[in-house]
Amino acid sequence: MALTVVWMRHGKSSWDHQQHVTDERRELAPRGRANANAAGALLASRGVAFDVVILSPAERARQTWENVSEAGVTAGEVREEVDVYEGDAETIVRLVAGTDARSVLVIGHEPTISEAVELCATRERTKPWAAFDIKYPTSALATVEAASGDDLVAGKGRLVDFVVPR
Repeated sequence: MALTVVWMRHGKSSWDHQQHVTDERRELAPRGRANANAAGALLASRGVAFDVVILSPAERARQTWENVSEAGVTAGEVREEVDVYEGDAETIVRLVAGTDARSVLVIGHEPTISEAVELCATRERTKPWAAFDIKYPTSALATVEAASGDDLVAGKGRLVDFVVPR
């Protein structure tokens, strides 16, 4: 089974009133909403639909998915996983690999999202890797393709795209 995973860092969060809310409850900043919507528009323009979306339970991750989906991206299932918020990259890669899905969107946090990409994809001298190495900013999308979930866990995936929609 071929597997495509889009690893997305949530949109830019707001630090307004940070002393009044927990980290998990921080919301997206206006720029974060706009960039998440731009990411959704890009995915929708490519005809991307996901079997499953796995996201952190943090409010900013939820709002990122809301903006991506409002731009036209669809998913068969959307589920929050605390491991995407609290777990390490290996745990998240195994979580994704354990699904029966062929296309997965993961919306999480740094540095775990970029570490997950590093774990599941073989490094190559390509434009996507060059862009990835510069920075993994908010709303960035890294697309990894693998022959199977087992290959994803084994680091045999291929980074085929890295884009920062704005």
